[in-house]
Formats: sequence, C-alpha cells, structure tokens
Amino acid sequence: MGNSNSSPSTADVTAANPDDAGAGSGRCPSIGGLDDSLVAPMSTTEIHIQPTADACQSTPSKQLQATDFDLEVESAMASTTTFPDTGPEPSGRSRRVEDYYVLESTRLGRGHYATVYRGRSRRTNQPVAIKKIRRALTDETRLKSEVAALRKIQEHPNIVSLLDVFETAGDVYVVMELCTGGELFERLAEKGPYSEMDCVRHVRCMAEAVAFMHANDIVHRDLKPENILLSTPDDTLACIKIADFGLAKITTATSMKTKCGTWGYSAPEMISGSGCTFGYDAKVDSWSLGTILYILLCGFHPFDPNGTRSDNDMIAAIKKCHFDYADEAWVGISIQAKDLIKHLLVLDPNERYSIADVLAHPWITGREGVDIPVQPLSPTIHTDLARFQKTTRAKMYDEVDENEA
Repeated sequence: MGNSNSSPSTADVTAANPDDAGAGSGRCPSIGGLDDSLVAPMSTTEIHIQPTADACQSTPSKQLQATDFDLEVESAMASTTTFPDTGPEPSGRSRRVEDYYVLESTRLGRGHYATVYRGRSRRTNQPVAIKKIRRALTDETRLKSEVAALRKIQEHPNIVSLLDVFETAGDVYVVMELCTGGELFERLAEKGPYSEMDCVRHVRCMAEAVAFMHANDIVHRDLKPENILLSTPDDTLACIKIADFGLAKITTATSMKTKCGTWGYSAPEMISGSGCTFGYDAKVDSWSLGTILYILLCGFHPFDPNGTRSDNDMIAAIKKCHFDYADEAWVGISIQAKDLIKHLLVLDPNERYSIADVLAHPWITGREGVDIPVQPLSPTIHTDLARFQKTTRAKMYDEVDENEA
C-alpha cells in the first residue's frame, strides 16, 4: 500500500485557513445549534458560485461548453455518464485561466503532480482554489474520472463545487469552490464540547450528499474526515461539503473490483482482496460513514481505540470487524446511535445498511420517539477528537489506488 503523497486531494484543493474570508454555498448549517428545519431535504437547483444573503440557497450557473479535454472525458465515460446542461463557466483550450482568474501566490497544497493555489474570479472577486496539474506526471484517466464525477453531481449543496476547467498542452487547471471553514473535525475540536444532536446534523448532511452521488451512479470510495469540509468559518452559515473525488467511480455496474481508498476507512471487502475477486458495491461508502460516525461520537477510531495499533493489527481488526462500545465515552450515547453504527460496520456487505437505510433510520429522522441528547457528549469530547486528529496525522493511513479492474 503506497503512501498518499502523490498529489493534493480535493480536500487539499478546497480547504483553506478558517480565518480566510469567503462565503460558501449550499445548505445544512453544521456547527451552530440551528433549527432542524434548516436541514430539510435537498434542493436540486444548480449551485450559484457567488455568496448570497442565504448561504443555503442556490441559483443556476452558466452553460457548460465542451473543450478537447471535456470531449476526452465524455468519451472515456460515455458508457456511464452524461453531462448536465448547466454547469461551470464555459471552458476551452482557446481560453486562458489567467484571463478569468487571478492566481495568487498563496499555495494551499502541493503533491507529486499538482500544486494548489488560492485564486479569485476576475468577474466576481469570488475566492477559489485552483489546482494546477502537470499532464506529464499524472494519470489522465483518474483526472478525467474526477472531473466527470464532479460535473455530474455539482448541483448538490453538500458537495464541493467544480467551477471551471482550463487546459494547455502541458497542464490542466481545475478551479474549485474554496471551503474556508476547513475540516469538520478540526473545527469541532477548536470549538469545544459538542452534542449527539450536533452529530445527527453532520451525519445527515453527509448521508444526503452520498445518497445523491449514489442516485447518480457515483461511488466515492474515499470518505474520511479529511474529506469532510465546511463551507465557511461562520458557525451559523457553515455547510458540510464532501470533497476529493479522485477515487470516485461512475458506474452502473452492480460491482467494482479496484482495490482503492484509505484503508483506515475502507470496507473489509476493499482491503482483504475478496473485492478484487468477487467485487464490491456502493455499500463501501456506508462502511466509511459508519467509521466517521463512530469517531465523531467518541473521539477515537473503532479499530484502533488507543491509537497504538500497528498497521497490520489495525487492518486485521477491520477485516474481522472487531469493535465495541466498552469505553466509558459510550455511557451517555443513545441506543439508536449505537444501533446505526452496528448496521454500518457490518462485515457482510449484503447485511450492511445502504445510504438509503441510513436516511430512514430513527436516529437520523427523529421518528419513533427517539430522544437525542442535546447536552455535550462529554466535557472532553473536543480534546479527544483533537488527539485523534493528531494521531491520524502522525500515522497517515495509507491510500491505495490501483488500476481499475
């Protein structure tokens, strides 16, 4: 398993310093204890790339025009994807990125084949993230797949927006929404103790975004805390944004076989080798969501509670699905939360919840008399989460990205 240092992820592309000024679009205010009516079912209108008075509204964007790169993407994905009639700014090889965007000196991330810069639109002054990708150093199939996936699902407010694509003979410039709120886990760790009800709101937003992906035949395959961002540092307006579609797969097939993802959040069938032989389906995203939920509620990884297991020991625990609720951190957490996790972290994918099942679960819907605690999970939950973040940064769970089978 190789280390994931070859390129900045889309999270690197879109996440910025929380102190940066910038408005996010979308819905689902995530940090403040807001009225549940603000997390009602999603709108299907197109994303507007400028800030509005209501950060949870969206408006149509401009017509998308094909470039040589676009046509190659369409050709590569013709059997599984169609492009929307509306989308980012018109793009083409005859246009230059510098004519439409100011490429600032602030570098947000750097990898083997890509460098990510902060930028802004010359037309609207909107801050953006610009990923400059060296064509000679990258796998264009993966790049085209990422762009195609983002174009297919760009109207969802809880998915990071693709704004524009430019190309030259040597480079491709991918212009993305800049998420100035940073990573969700980092923000929660900074803000102080949070409640189980807060976790409901966060997970509901994530699940609705993933459900939208699945409805559009896209499996993310790399859901993890680093890819769960916030649109803005303003707690009253912050919206969950799922990022990094570098391993996303557009497929109408019933199963996939590529061994990929970040193994600390990958389903057992993806890392055991059985998936390469027998295939796996969209429920790998359910497993990842279950792992994220577990960490949110207690502040440690279900398969490495003390953060001390070796890679091999942790992978073995994942393959056997060995986890529990024995730690005192679980004492005040609702039965319904534990029940949802129990149905997500399931070894047999046939028995595992789909994302549709997640959205219908009482812990998410609030039906069936579920009483979700609104008091802090514990006085130290935020520091526990911060400790987990620090441990994760040190361990850097490997990302696997083998060729498509």
